[in-house]
Amino acid sequence: MTHAVSRQLPSTQFLLKWVLANLLGGFLVGFLENNGLQFAATLLLTGIVLGTLQWWVVRQVVQQVRWWPLASALGWIVGSLILASSSSLYTPPVNALWNQFGLWEVFWLNLITGPIPVLVMALAQALVLGRRVQLVGWLLANLVAGVVEGGVGATLCAAICQPLPTALVGIVSGLAWAAYSVITGAALLWLLKRPQELSNG
Repeated sequence: MTHAVSRQLPSTQFLLKWVLANLLGGFLVGFLENNGLQFAATLLLTGIVLGTLQWWVVRQVVQQVRWWPLASALGWIVGSLILASSSSLYTPPVNALWNQFGLWEVFWLNLITGPIPVLVMALAQALVLGRRVQLVGWLLANLVAGVVEGGVGATLCAAICQPLPTALVGIVSGLAWAAYSVITGAALLWLLKRPQELSNG
């Protein structure tokens, strides 16, 4: 079996770079969204910005992932379009959770809808990774990470968005994507090592 890891990059170094890449990508998207581009930034730029920065890290440990930025961009756009066209499906559970547990509507909205574009982007990324990672494992990690990203983003925004100057609101998005990246980075490392362990065992 061909090893998935092309270079011996220490796990802590990979994870640190992965978190920083997603933190920066999230900040850039949040900055653009809150400084004129609004929904266009979320729909069109999230996948390409995050995907490109992720690719810079992934290519250091995985061979032949040059399509990662494009796959991420297309996956995010498709996921966002699915989300935009399915409000009749997720609005009832959002309202039910809001009425039952309180907090605020945006929190539940982000918690439920956050994983949708993340999952579709992850599926596109899995096509690039191929058999080097277990599909179910990668999607499950992104499902959890999408929930965390949505919840962290909503919580932080409720706490600090209003006093922050517009130029710094992207910090909220950056921190939300950093939370996502802790989960996906650890999962990717684990999934990439599994084929090697199986081939050596």
